[in-house]
Amino acid sequence: MTIIKIKEMLETLLQYEDSEITHTICSENNTFSLSYSKELKNFQVKNVETGYIEHFPDVETTSIALNRIISTVEKEVTE
Repeated sequence: MTIIKIKEMLETLLQYEDSEITHTICSENNTFSLSYSKELKNFQVKNVETGYIEHFPDVETTSIALNRIISTVEKEVTE
C-alpha cells in the first residue's frame, strides 16, 4: 500500500468521524487496529496483542507510522 493510499484511508476516517470505523492490519507476529477518536481528536493505532495504543494528531504523522507498519508486514510476507 502506498503512502498516498494510506492518506486517502485516513482522510476517509476523518470524513466519517461520527461513525466507528476500525481498520485491521495483520502479520504473522502482530495485529494492529486503526481508528479515529472524535472525542480525543486523534488517530489511534493499537497493537492488539500487547494492548499498547499510540495516538497521532494528524494524517501526516499517522500515515508515516502506518507506512512503517505495513512495510514491515509486507517484508514478513516476502521472507
